[in-house]
Amino acid sequence: MLRCLVISGPPCAGKSTLARALAIRYRWPLLAKDDYKECVFAQLGSGDRDFSRRVSRLAWDLLLAEAGRLLAGSVPCLVEGNLRAAEAARLREIGARTGAVLIEIRCRAAPAVLLARYRERAESGTRHAGHVDLEALPEVERELAAGEEDRPGLGAQLLTHDTSAGFDVRALLAAVDAILGA
Repeated sequence: MLRCLVISGPPCAGKSTLARALAIRYRWPLLAKDDYKECVFAQLGSGDRDFSRRVSRLAWDLLLAEAGRLLAGSVPCLVEGNLRAAEAARLREIGARTGAVLIEIRCRAAPAVLLARYRERAESGTRHAGHVDLEALPEVERELAAGEEDRPGLGAQLLTHDTSAGFDVRALLAAVDAILGA
């Protein structure tokens, strides 16, 4: 059975950490939105928040095109990013077209924890400047205050993992193994 694991959630919830661990465990290609964004930044440079949003849309376009090619070739893959309605709809279409089973793993944490992590990351300077994390902070605060009710789902099997108290990669890998029958 062809599968695509979709690791979603808000900023600083642990998506990238989990996605890298899953990619190593299953030896599946990892398509991470921020990796695509950073390739664009490396070629075109950084800009303001509007530029970063446009690069995000391009990154999703490139990522989803690659996911479609991989799944059409019967290659399972992992997709990681802050999934929104438009991307969720496109992933559902790719799943339907290729016959792939989509399994969403949604990382989350308490809003106060996410904001503290986000501020720490933004101030650390470890991410590419093109993400304009400090400029994006008010938008992130608004989204976290709105809650998860508006987060789109894939209408697929869903595993939710709260990382508020930390990130137990081993336990989460075991839960995914159970879902995949690995």
